[in-house]
Amino acid sequence: MDLKLRDRHVLIAGATGGLGAACARAFATEGARLSLLGRSLEKLAALVRELTSAGGQVVDGIQSDLTDAASTDAAIAGAVRQGGPIDVLVCAAGNAQGGIFTDLSDADWKRNLELKLFGTIRLLRAALPGMQARRAGRIVVIVGNSAKLPEPRMLPGAAANSALLAIVRGLAEEVGPQGICINAVNPGPVRSSRWDQQMADIAAQEKRTVADVEAPFLAKSALRKLGSAEQVAAQVLFLASELAGHTTGTSITLDGGSVKTP
Repeated sequence: MDLKLRDRHVLIAGATGGLGAACARAFATEGARLSLLGRSLEKLAALVRELTSAGGQVVDGIQSDLTDAASTDAAIAGAVRQGGPIDVLVCAAGNAQGGIFTDLSDADWKRNLELKLFGTIRLLRAALPGMQARRAGRIVVIVGNSAKLPEPRMLPGAAANSALLAIVRGLAEEVGPQGICINAVNPGPVRSSRWDQQMADIAAQEKRTVADVEAPFLAKSALRKLGSAEQVAAQVLFLASELAGHTTGTSITLDGGSVKTP
């Protein structure tokens, strides 16, 4: 199926993370032109080499720090300067770690929210004016199902995700009349190095095995397994395409049936 993404300028923030890189590979396969944002120049360079060697169109790999507004603004401006107006923005940056609630300080909360929540806000604020001027654009924010199914040891992430869903829903009302669609994808646990590290951290905190810590997450899923980054990327592609042209302000949950209510 042709998603009509060929030669569309797609900017992916958080491109060097597991989900961001999977999205980059998926858009490259569709023939999109990619601007890739990430904190690690080394990881960016490796991803650019991978994609270009496979025939992908990479406009640029841009090192950026989404915790800094000036860096974020410069990254968006650089992407537009190199590749032209941004047709699709994918926000895949940031994760919020957790811990025992009474052990989390104000500084812990602020650090955890800074990239996932405020980094996304900075991206949207920098990218939207160009889309509004052209009266066209697609935005997909990768959030997470902890917004609807908060875990007691991952409350900073749940708080960030809940806030992002509110932003997606409210912003859709403002930018919809300007031809811009914004949606979210809510993955449940996805097998990745990040997830494995989270499980290891919790296991160490609680003096349990990783298998014991992970077991309740698997049990909640109707499919009894974790998802994959590629499955998340496929939904991002759909929401970025014209096939989803009448979809905005909503979210698609990919959690294997963990959330039992709509």
